[in-house]
Amino acid sequence: MFRPTRWTRFIPLALAAVLAAGAASQVQAAPPPDRKAAAEQAGELIQLLRVKTPAEADRKRLAALDLDLAESAGPGYTDVVAYGNSDRRLLQLAGFTWSTLEDDLVGADRDREKADAAYAQAVRNKTVAVALPSGRTAYRQLADYDNDLGSLSQQYPTKAKLFTLKEKSLEGRTIRGLEITHNVGTSDGKPVFLMVGLHHAREWPSGELTIEFAYDLLKNDGTDTRITNILEKSRVIVVPVVNPDGFSLSRSLGYELKRKNCRVTNGQIPTAGQCAQSSYRSRGVDLNRNYSGFWGGPGASSSLTSETYRGASAFSEPESRNIQALVSQYQVTTLITNHTYSNLVLREPGYAGAPITPDESIHKALGDQMAAQNGYTSQFSYQLYDTTGVTEDWSYYATGGLGFTFEHGTNSFHPAFSTVVNMYPGNRAAYLLAAESTINPARHSIITGAAPAGAVLRLKKSFTTKTWNGTQLPDTLDTTMTVPAGGTYTWHTNPSTRPAVVQQGGTESWTLTCERPAGQVQETRPITVARGATATANLTC
Repeated sequence: MFRPTRWTRFIPLALAAVLAAGAASQVQAAPPPDRKAAAEQAGELIQLLRVKTPAEADRKRLAALDLDLAESAGPGYTDVVAYGNSDRRLLQLAGFTWSTLEDDLVGADRDREKADAAYAQAVRNKTVAVALPSGRTAYRQLADYDNDLGSLSQQYPTKAKLFTLKEKSLEGRTIRGLEITHNVGTSDGKPVFLMVGLHHAREWPSGELTIEFAYDLLKNDGTDTRITNILEKSRVIVVPVVNPDGFSLSRSLGYELKRKNCRVTNGQIPTAGQCAQSSYRSRGVDLNRNYSGFWGGPGASSSLTSETYRGASAFSEPESRNIQALVSQYQVTTLITNHTYSNLVLREPGYAGAPITPDESIHKALGDQMAAQNGYTSQFSYQLYDTTGVTEDWSYYATGGLGFTFEHGTNSFHPAFSTVVNMYPGNRAAYLLAAESTINPARHSIITGAAPAGAVLRLKKSFTTKTWNGTQLPDTLDTTMTVPAGGTYTWHTNPSTRPAVVQQGGTESWTLTCERPAGQVQETRPITVARGATATANLTC
């Protein structure tokens, strides 16, 4: 007898019910059955539940069940995706009660498709105005992202540079980003604002908002004074799709709730098409639990089929290593990683037992300012629920650059596209504030001085990052700039001392080297510089 399992989530369940009835002649003769009724009868209806968690202990008990926790929680509740009766029975046996936010997520997604088609038609009929900078009226496919990034780099060759991240995805896809600034090909020492999307495949708005901001900057440079100032004084980097394999499966292969990447077996590259097979769809690593900062701690699972599976080791996945390499290559003074859903602006620390960061005052100030623009709530990450191994767990503690997670929207990982359109104005205002914070010298450090024109300056620091179990993992930050023709330079950097060392009352130094373009080191010196401070280093090389 054919019966869909928990992980054959988007095989049409109506077809499954008909197959269970028997003969092929009956399949041909039977009228189209009701999909939802068939799913309900089979006990496989996928629902979004709001589970009552009145106390922190309840939230921890719920997390221990290894269910699919949506990125949404608030006072007294946590949202959960329940894949059929087995998940609901597990909740019931654990003593939880809930209300139902969406009784049929598959049906809701079909309704979303209809709403998207109606919205696109309304734009074509000019009954609704085009509202996004790109003019999009529907969610992008993976190829659309690549095409749009390439098109922007060609349309604005002095302001936008297409680049390829260090490693291909597990399924062999190239991952791309875009650098945006005035005179983009010049090595200039500007502070960097990095924004990324689609760590989680099903969170489609996270990629849309990221790439729309790139369009906005390039289209409005020269007419919007804030944007012109941002591109004159900073470098903005966008990576809309961190997880292309998972996104391709979620967006185009009929498995909309795919969250993780395509790691089917630890340490092995998946075979062609393996990730899309129904028996393997639950596999994969949650890339936003795979970074080394506190890797292996609360809010991340050791189970390969869990939606928060942290991976076999920190940075086991090429997709998370890509962001590690990118942050290590640039002086990223501000980072935003976009997600859905819960209308939150989250800041460090990620788990409740961690000490408040030494930069809490500026972290909170910027988070509150951004939340005032998009109408979200600004809070500590752990107030959503405990997480470890997330992007800013590593980036903040490794570099001192301010890091935030934005959780966009309510009650849906990928709502109707018109909702994304409505999200953009408030988030645009928040992103502009983040970019302006990036160029604020009080929120990073500056190294300045004289050096021979054309010399290559390198800032490097090697250290170890501590995981939850105490393992010390090697880490390196290594960035360069070229001295301008005038023979003086100004380099906007992150502080030389990492936050954890600041908390312990210690200091660290950058190693500054002056090199010939071919790489021969001519001069080396340590540079210690705090946040908001300027250090002077005159180099003869």
